Amino acid sequence: MNKEQFLAQLNSETGDNELVRYYDELVSDRIEAGEDENTVVASYDVQKIARSAGFEIAKKELHAETQNRRGGRAWIVILALCSVPITIPLAIAFIAIMISFFAVALGLVGGAIGGLVMGAAAVVEMIIIGESASFILLSLGAYLVALAILWILGVLFVRALIIFYNWIVVRFFKFRRAK
Repeated sequence: MNKEQFLAQLNSETGDNELVRYYDELVSDRIEAGEDENTVVASYDVQKIARSAGFEIAKKELHAETQNRRGGRAWIVILALCSVPITIPLAIAFIAIMISFFAVALGLVGGAIGGLVMGAAAVVEMIIIGESASFILLSLGAYLVALAILWILGVLFVRALIIFYNWIVVRFFKFRRAK
């Protein structure tokens, strides 16, 4: 096999013109140094060169892709720095809203517990004053219905708040993992 056949076979195996030019120069330099063309060409294995060239091409593509990702990270950092004047007040407002939600939930639960104590005190007061049994039972029934409604609202609000916090935590950590 002569130099032209070797280069044609190398081109058909790899399709990389830069690699073919490299081996063209390499073989030409060795021939100019006084080696026989057939011996020089026989010292190279086209299949082995094609395999290693495929590996090198994949390595270059991976390196280029990694460089592109790093460039994308730089833009994210720049955008994050530019958005600080907006995101910090939004974060503070978000934290204030979450604290107020907890305060409302605590108020509902505390109101239900306080209502229980006050209702018991009211029933005892009515008995001491000497109200009629029908009025005491009517007041006790209305009180228990109101207390049950308040308790149910408190429990539902706390559950909704827990679901909301879990949703936010999952979204935040999914965003962090994606980075």
